[in-house]
Amino acid sequence: MICDGLNVIERYRGLYKGLDALIDWLAEHDSAELPVGSNEIDGARVFANVMEAHTRQPEDAQFEAHKKYMDVQIDLEGTEAFKTIPGKLAWDEQEEDDFLLESADMADAIDGVLGRGRFVIFTIGEPHMPTLVAPGEEAGPVKKICFKVVGDQFWDEV
Repeated sequence: MICDGLNVIERYRGLYKGLDALIDWLAEHDSAELPVGSNEIDGARVFANVMEAHTRQPEDAQFEAHKKYMDVQIDLEGTEAFKTIPGKLAWDEQEEDDFLLESADMADAIDGVLGRGRFVIFTIGEPHMPTLVAPGEEAGPVKKICFKVVGDQFWDEV
């Protein structure tokens, strides 16, 4: 997981091909102008899922992980918290979907907060629980973007 200010995302150039493509796109576009739904950035390699969600308590959520795509998440309106845990969730290698939900021990969780111009990158296989109620706030609406960025090992496959 990487969490930082969106104004310094450029410092992460060179980590992944898809992240570089996203950084280039962000330099030339206003992400707040994207409509709700799926938006293509670089075909199936990089795209944006814009959603209007409602924050929730951790006990009402599960950790998720992806095996081909990393998530780069930002909040356009509102603020959300997130959790991540060290390690990877295991799934059946025959599973076609790129999405796994699983319960995990909260004792090992690392907490963070989005909004206020921040972004978070959850890498491939990294368990994460987004869209949580931020500390000191009540559950409420949040408009967010989850940029899906394919991993380098799948770059030529999609």
